[in-house]
Amino acid sequence: MNVLNKEVFNQTKKVLGLIVSNKLVNGFSKQFKSYMFQCPKFKPIVSTENNDTKMIYLIDTLKKETDIPDQLKTFIKENDIKIIEKDVALNYNNFSYEQVLKTLLPKDIGIPFSFERIGHIIHINLKDEQLPYKYIIGQAILDKNIQVKTVLNKVGEIDTVFRTFKIEILAGEPDLVAEIKENECIFKFNFEEVYWNSRLQYEHMELVNTFKKEDIICDMFAGVGPFALPAAKIKKCKVYANDLNPSSVKYMKENAKNNHLESKIDISNLDARDFVKSLVDKSIPFTQVIMNLPSTSIEFLDVFRDIFLHSTISPPIPPPIINCYTFTKLDESSNLIQDTIKNVEDIIGAKVPSDYVCYEVRDVAPKKSMMRISFKMPTILPYIGSSTTSTTPTTTTTTTTTTTTTTSSTKPTEEQTTTTSNTTNNLDDKNSKKRNSTEDSNECNEIDSIDTNKKLKN
Repeated sequence: MNVLNKEVFNQTKKVLGLIVSNKLVNGFSKQFKSYMFQCPKFKPIVSTENNDTKMIYLIDTLKKETDIPDQLKTFIKENDIKIIEKDVALNYNNFSYEQVLKTLLPKDIGIPFSFERIGHIIHINLKDEQLPYKYIIGQAILDKNIQVKTVLNKVGEIDTVFRTFKIEILAGEPDLVAEIKENECIFKFNFEEVYWNSRLQYEHMELVNTFKKEDIICDMFAGVGPFALPAAKIKKCKVYANDLNPSSVKYMKENAKNNHLESKIDISNLDARDFVKSLVDKSIPFTQVIMNLPSTSIEFLDVFRDIFLHSTISPPIPPPIINCYTFTKLDESSNLIQDTIKNVEDIIGAKVPSDYVCYEVRDVAPKKSMMRISFKMPTILPYIGSSTTSTTPTTTTTTTTTTTTTTSSTKPTEEQTTTTSNTTNNLDDKNSKKRNSTEDSNECNEIDSIDTNKKLKN
């Protein structure tokens, strides 16, 4: 096992120091800051035995008086400043994360800067060539980031039905129960037992902002509640939330209680299809559906197709707005939006209404993107044949104007009307402008993580 040797960084540097009058210190600091000795946890201005003066350390590249630039020489001469040589003792604490790893890792091994911050936990995905140095990297991250207590690395891929993955603790405490604040809500969960992605913080609120107070939310794959809680707290919606993972449900209930939202959120632990059917059986008129299981969300759209084909509830539940997250692969001859729409239509057996919203949330791999598509579920006329037939049935959805989809989602020029529904919900595409978002809440002192959400405009 590789261990970070902090003794390597113990060293003494000879630098020049200036004895400066107290009244000149502030002006010197502003005018000549770039010439002052700078490193973590080191004070370049210190007191002297004379209460009227301070000593200012100069950068170590100015090794002798002849190295001092002319402008600084003039200032020194005009103010009768004394120049002396000083020894500066440095140790591990005086070096940054990047400096530490540049010193300890081979030159052909890249330094990892991308990470996810979850409360006191930092989660990194090391490359194969970095693995022999994983404990050195983990310890450096832990040491150079305040309020971080645990550093872990993902081992293998997400391959369970609950979207969890195996982890390895590289440094710090084996405490995986995190508590974070996101979108005005406090979330607590065991990172090893549930799915959580801090990079989606912006997207969570992006969708929630399209909801109205009167909306009733059906969250089929709710996790610990990153959509459900803000929808209830910020938008005051009634939320029916479900997840198959018992641990997710456990923490979602705890989070609802801690955020005083127990009366606003009804939580279930069911298969997603059974969950939707249970709401329909209870005649709960949900108006918005959230489907955040990108690997398989689209496959679950069949439950809505079957409900509208075979439901005997009277009066019928108006068709909801579907907000579905999915992965779409892109090849040279395809289009992300058109491929996403086709995948949806293949499952529901009907055309997606023309006022849909569809955009790229983020890249997840080369030529693979996470997409969001939002559309009002079309009401399908009964037709003879299996529900899985490839025949496209007729829909009762009519639009007064048809717009042509090119490389982005379409935007109708007139309001679409649906003859079988009196619902007043409209897709809100005001947030579909192209944007770049940096996850500021995940920043640590020496590491930067940038998550760019690319949105294709309606």
